[in-house]
Order: sequence, then structure tokens, then C-alpha cells
Amino acid sequence: MSNESPQEDRFQSFVSILIATVTIIAATTAFLQAFAGNQAAEANRQAQELSLQATTKRVTGAVQFSYDWQGAFQTWREIDLQIIHAEQEGDTLAIERYTELRDRVASLSPLLGPPYYETSVNWPDSARYEADLYIVDSTRLTEQFTAQAELGNAWDDIANAFVIQLTLLAVTLSLYGLSNSLKSWVRWLFVFVGLSMVVFNLGWMAYLLIAPLPELPQAAIEAYAQGVGMAYQARDQEAIQYFDQALSIQPEYANALYERANSYFYLGDYTNAAQGYEAALDAGRDDTSLGWNLGWTYYLLGRFDDAVSINQQALTRDPTLIGLRMNQGLVLLAAGRFGNAGVEYAQALEEAARQVSASRAAGQEPPSSLWFYLDAGAADLESLLDTLNGTPKAWTQSPPASVISTGLSNLQNDTLGYIRGIKEASVSLEYTGQLPGLSSNAIVPSMQAGEKIDDDAGNFLRYDITESFPNGTNDVVILFDYSGMQTGQSEIWKVYVNGFEDPSLRVVSDWKLEDTGSAVKQITFAYSNVFVFTPGEYVVELYVDYHLMQSVKFFVEE
Repeated sequence: MSNESPQEDRFQSFVSILIATVTIIAATTAFLQAFAGNQAAEANRQAQELSLQATTKRVTGAVQFSYDWQGAFQTWREIDLQIIHAEQEGDTLAIERYTELRDRVASLSPLLGPPYYETSVNWPDSARYEADLYIVDSTRLTEQFTAQAELGNAWDDIANAFVIQLTLLAVTLSLYGLSNSLKSWVRWLFVFVGLSMVVFNLGWMAYLLIAPLPELPQAAIEAYAQGVGMAYQARDQEAIQYFDQALSIQPEYANALYERANSYFYLGDYTNAAQGYEAALDAGRDDTSLGWNLGWTYYLLGRFDDAVSINQQALTRDPTLIGLRMNQGLVLLAAGRFGNAGVEYAQALEEAARQVSASRAAGQEPPSSLWFYLDAGAADLESLLDTLNGTPKAWTQSPPASVISTGLSNLQNDTLGYIRGIKEASVSLEYTGQLPGLSSNAIVPSMQAGEKIDDDAGNFLRYDITESFPNGTNDVVILFDYSGMQTGQSEIWKVYVNGFEDPSLRVVSDWKLEDTGSAVKQITFAYSNVFVFTPGEYVVELYVDYHLMQSVKFFVEE
């Protein structure tokens, strides 16, 4: 008995020292947990303030710009047009009155003065004004909010880790306490397990104390915000310089990598754009916008398999993206996978119909982006054909013909069918909320553009057919024969200028002519002596009962 008692005393003393040590460690951990929690709360509070400031700046800036543009500038513009009209009429008094009024309106908005108003083009630089007014500041505040939110999350994770450590230390103390009540080798097992947990906790604590916290330097944020402001003004070379500056401070700045890639893209440097998007992805930015842009850039580079893969990843994340699904169909077409392309286009139109139906059922209009992506899907197909035909336009975006793996003869029929299907679906969904039904018996074999010729007395003489009109033209006529029409059928005329529809020239009515015959449609600004057709390529389309009957192209010279 006398031999056992000293050993027992030594064991209990050893365990007591361990308990005291663990208690000190637990107290230290509790202090660190409270400190981390306070840091997280402070970071989250600052993040909330910055979020509110960013939102306020963007909203108030947008409201101010709306006043400056829709109110002051549009009023100024209307008065300026009246001055032009008065000059044409030689009305000196009207010119003086309108000029005084125009100058008074100009004083009401910074948009109408230096440095934003460009007298050389008689138009304000609205993008520069918006950038200075709120784009740069709201971007800076948003990035600061994101940085603080990430810092708050990091401190939250540390605080939670210390809570787990406290739990483990409590278990360790329990093991040490139980070991004093045991007499066999099991008590040493409890001591060993407790020691292992303490060592693990100390290692974990050391890691948490030395691991770097997410930090985005203010200088990097400032350079990034300035770059976004430059990019908003389409000053992409200058934007890239600012993004480079931000990345020299913070090389893994994902947003700067992404926006720099966007600027490279707009400059037509698709190789650097793709590399930039890939770098942003590696740096942790993984959202639909990045996947969408990267997939499109791969397409333009002729990397069709890569485009299909990245598009599919984004579509898996969000299958409602109509524009992206059309991009996928386009890539598959260029790659010669016609059957797969057809599936994608069919799903895109079905999704468009679903979204229109859901919006109308909720008493709302579909988002304008839906119509934009439908039009863009058709325009992208036209760009592909133009490239293969050797007639690319200034606005054409498609891969070089040399990298397209299928020839024009294999591609053209399917592509023309998809173009027609998209255009008809867009018109029908807009006016009926449904995809178009069966086509009617109406036929318009061809169309021609021309100009009306009158004699000196203003009496009609003839129509001269032409594809080219001089600068200053304000009136064009479309001549066509037709058959199979029915009174009351829907008649819609759409006019595209350089690839984009001009909504002001759209005409919607019901068919009122005979079933068969010849007709003339006037596309005109002749109601005004101020407005004329801007130079460029014009395409006029006629839809009957939401089906595309025919189109004609003409040009207005520079």
C-alpha cells in the first residue's frame, strides 16, 4: 500500500497540472473567440453601412441622371430642333426667343455644359457624366462592401472555430477528471487522448492566428473603380491601365481580372480576353456572367468544344438563360452538330414562351432583355452566314470562316430556318403571348425599295427602284406584289438600321387591301423637315399574322 500511494499522488499531481494548463488554454481561447466575434460584428456593421451607401449613391445618381437626360437634355433638344426649324423658315424673332430659352435650360444641368457637352457633335457625353456622377463612386463603395463582408465572414469562421476548440477543451477536462477516478491503464488512455486533443487545439489555434485574413487594399479598389468608370465610357485602353494598376497591388483581384478581360474583348483582343476570364475563374469568380462571356469568347476564337463545355456549365446553373442557350445552339451549328443545335434553339423558344406566359399571368410585362436576346440570337446567326458568304458587316461578330468546321452549303438552310423561327417567335410572343401558329396562305414573292418621283408641281410621276439613297433622305417606299391576303390579318413592319431595330419606324395595323394585288408601303420621316435617315444599312421586314413574309435591304449613303 505504501508503494502505491506515492505513484497515485504523482499521477494526481500530473493530472492537476494538465487541468490547470487546459484551463488557461480554454480561457485564452475564450478571449480569442470573443475578440474574433467582435471583429466579425464590426466588419459586418461596416459592410452594411457601405452597402447602404453604395445603393444610395447608385439610386440617387440614376435619378439625377434621369432628370438631366430625360428632363433637361430632352427639353433642350426639342428647343434646339425648334431653332433649326426657325432657321429654315428664316424666322429671326423665333430664333432669338428659342435661343434664350435653350440657354436657360442648359444652365439647369451640368450635362449641358463643359466638360460633358460636346459642341463638335452637338450632343452630350452622357457616359462620362454618369461615370463621374455615380458609377465610379458606387463601384468603389460596392467593392468596399464586398471586402468588408468577406472579412466579416472570415472573422465569423474564426470565432466559430474557437467555439469548437472550447468544446474540445471541455471534453479534455472531462477526460482528465475521469482519469482520477480510474485505477487501471485506462486512465493513461484518457490522459493520452486529452493530451492529443490539447496538442491538436494548440496547432489549430496557431494556424488561425497566423493565417492571413482576406484583405483588399484601398488603393486596388480605387484603381478598379476608376477602371470601371473608363470602361463605362468605352475608353477601354485607359480602363486596362487602371485594372493593371489594381492587379499590380492585388494580383488575385477576381473582379479586376474579369473587367480587364471585358475591355480586351471590346477591343477585339479575344485571346487576352479569354485568358483574363480564365484567370478570373481561377481567382474565385464563378458566376453566370463570366461563364457566358467566356463561352462567347471561345466561340469567336473557334474553340467550339471549350465553348460548349463552359456554356453547359452555366446553363446547368441557370437553365432559364435564353440568350445563353441561343449561344449554345450557335456554337453547335458552327461545329457542324446540327441536330444538337436544333434542340437548343427549340428549348430557347419554349423557355421564352414560358417566361412570357408567366409574366402576363402575373399581370406584368416580360423583361426587355427577353426581346433583346431573341433579336440578338437571330442577328448572331445572320453574322455567321455573312462571314461564310464573305460579306461581314462592321457590327458582325463571328469566328473567322477558316475555323468554322462546316461549309456554307451545309449550314445555310438550317441557319435560315432558325433565323425565321426566332424572328417569328419574337413577334408572336410580343403581340399574342404565344408561339406562332400555322402560316397563312399569304405570299409576298419579293420586295423592292424605291423613291417617289414627283413633277415640279408636286404631282406623282413614278417610283424609281434603287438600293442606295443619298444622305438626307427622309422618305423611302417599299413596293411589292402579294396574294392570299385576308382583310383583318395582322400586318407588322419592322425596320432594322445597321443590325438593330429602330422602334420608331415600326408600323402595326390590320390588312385593309384586296386579297391579291400590288402595294406600296412608305417608310418615312417626311412628317418632319428635321429628321432624316441616318447613313447605314436598312432592312425592312413584313410580318402577316406574325409570320415573316418578305424583307428588303437598302442603304443610305454617308
